[in-house]
Amino acid sequence: MVSILQGAVKHFPATAQGKAKQMPSAHSLQLLYNAVQKLSGTRRLDLGLAQVLELLCTESHWQAAIAWVTRPEQTPQFQCAWHASNQNTQELEACFRTGAFNHQDTIPFLVMRHRGSVFAPVIPPSNSNEANNVVRRLGLQSALGIPLAGHDHILGVIELLSTNQSEPEAGTIAVLQTLGSDIGQFLEARQLESQLHEKNAKLLQTQRIARLASWELDLLNLKLYGSRDTARVMGLPVNALPGTLHELLALIPEEDHAIFNSLLAGAQQQVHPFVTVEHRLNSPDGVRYLMVRAEGQFDHTGRPVRITGTMQDITEQKLTDIQAARSEQRWEAAFRNSPVPSIITEVDSGLCLDANDEMCRLLKLDLDEIVGKTTTELLIWPANMSRSAFVDEVKKRGSVRQKEFRARVDGAEHYLIINMERIEFNNHDALFGQWVDITPVKKLEESLRLTAAAVEHAADALVLLNRKGHIVAVNPAFTAITGYSSAKALDQWFLGLLHKPTGRHEKGFFKKAINALEHHNQWKGEVWTQRANGEIFPSILTLGAIRAPETNEITHYVGVFSDISRQKEYEERLRQLALHDELTGLANRTLLIERGNRALLQAERHDGMVAVLFVDLNRFKSVNDRFGHAVGDTLLQQVAERLVLCVRASDTVARVGGDEFVILLTDLSHDDDAYQVADKVHMGMVEPFQVEGVSIDIGASVGVARYPHDGVDMTMLLKFADEGLYQAKRSAGKGR
Repeated sequence: MVSILQGAVKHFPATAQGKAKQMPSAHSLQLLYNAVQKLSGTRRLDLGLAQVLELLCTESHWQAAIAWVTRPEQTPQFQCAWHASNQNTQELEACFRTGAFNHQDTIPFLVMRHRGSVFAPVIPPSNSNEANNVVRRLGLQSALGIPLAGHDHILGVIELLSTNQSEPEAGTIAVLQTLGSDIGQFLEARQLESQLHEKNAKLLQTQRIARLASWELDLLNLKLYGSRDTARVMGLPVNALPGTLHELLALIPEEDHAIFNSLLAGAQQQVHPFVTVEHRLNSPDGVRYLMVRAEGQFDHTGRPVRITGTMQDITEQKLTDIQAARSEQRWEAAFRNSPVPSIITEVDSGLCLDANDEMCRLLKLDLDEIVGKTTTELLIWPANMSRSAFVDEVKKRGSVRQKEFRARVDGAEHYLIINMERIEFNNHDALFGQWVDITPVKKLEESLRLTAAAVEHAADALVLLNRKGHIVAVNPAFTAITGYSSAKALDQWFLGLLHKPTGRHEKGFFKKAINALEHHNQWKGEVWTQRANGEIFPSILTLGAIRAPETNEITHYVGVFSDISRQKEYEERLRQLALHDELTGLANRTLLIERGNRALLQAERHDGMVAVLFVDLNRFKSVNDRFGHAVGDTLLQQVAERLVLCVRASDTVARVGGDEFVILLTDLSHDDDAYQVADKVHMGMVEPFQVEGVSIDIGASVGVARYPHDGVDMTMLLKFADEGLYQAKRSAGKGR
């Protein structure tokens, strides 16, 4: 328990029956509904409360939470804690399980004394309560206590801890008080249920007759958890229960794997993570048929982390009266306390059999004004939807989820989402429907439209511009790539901030882009971009026009761009590889021709001389035959190194064949310069090569062609040099 200074706390009296006076938001309704589902979906109170604490923290601004449970005339007992860090959660639990507290100045006792919420904006250090010091070390500054109120006493307290000292809004307090009341009534119902369970052994027999068990799958390690009841339902010894998903699949016939996989896939869809399937199971006593229900559990990022559910042996299809009564009692508690408007109607007639308090509030009618009337008479059925077709779908599938439609409620048009399931209710074939009013959400859609359009392109740097091209909003990737913070970028002219300062775009470049946007709503191209530090980099920019749906006029632009420096570097490397010999690193024929043509053009303009030397190695084939290709490759690399040493840096040495090389000499001063280089090459090749400890003597023959004496283009010069090479070999032998 966190100790506080009583003079620094603020008390919030509970509203009537713990309910908010104003209608909660759709988000609050969903939070309340999810919390109730967490509690009703687990058999263990500590796990259910732990999941509620996690839900409250991940769906709001609280960073930690602690649950205390009590009974009349007893002190609060620590139940569980939650923090985003598992290590911090363990530290909180250790502290509150073993600490000694002054009961008079702690949040839970103040909440119980005043029977209302208590907010402490500051958690002071304490010499007598180590809990305060632990909480402060975790960066938590303030605490809010919410009573879990039953009908006539407080059954527990939830402490919510925050890293800031801001007082929660009144609406937030009201929603949390509503949730606290729902949890308190749930705890009270659980206590009553536990008492009844202890007094009536028939409830234990009901479980066995129902053949119902729970299971849980940890998606992080695919570990499977069950109980003794799970083993009984599956017809297995307890020590033979499958411990992993793969072991379970081994018990399911292969032809039913697709059905079971659909259960797992459906439970991991956050939009609708509730799935029910039937499949077979091979047990020692034969094939069993199981009905398996699953619900996905998600962390605060929306990633599925586990699947919980139930399995039921429906081989004999026996549902006892005790099982039905027990199920009905639990369902009745969830139905009455659900924050979601719910109604039960006959399948065929549409006659209303029951409704919860939220549905009465939504319709602004008393329960006796609803029961006995049809949904058509109550004007809550959409006029544009056939009820018979809807009922047929429910009959076929057993349920309908997330069906959205418009209907008139209390004389006004509302947008509703309905979940409907076929049930048996008081011997009636009935439909259980849950109605969620999303009218406020629909009204917000227009204001969220521009944000949604920007988020759609948020994988890279994203910028939202107004009609004049000034920056309205940027995402974090924009800052990471450009170095401009949101504050520095806002209201700046986008093109003038990032692109125009580079000075690398032709005149009219961006004018063409804007024209494309005006006529085609999109433009994409490569641009030069300047970071805040002055560094210039290439990027790929996509611009899109956002138009008003009513007038089709452009109101905003959205831009998405990314740094493609690495891509450009990779392309340049590929280009280099395409122009160079892979073994020696020398220029290849393509680069040789390119440089030769450029040198000839320069020589023509300035009356210069160019020469081409065709070099052919002697006895190279015998080297390959005698020592192998690996030695031959190393020899070629050494030849390339010597040839490069024979020429100037401005000249080009290229490998054009297996043992054939060409040397391009540019800017020659005298006719015999080429022959001097040829002699130098000849002498360089005569010197023996040392390869892997072997001395290799090969030598080389050289053919020479000069511009303009022997040819005026590279084709002629190469041909003439090649002919000169073989003429030298024929007339004077190799090595000339």
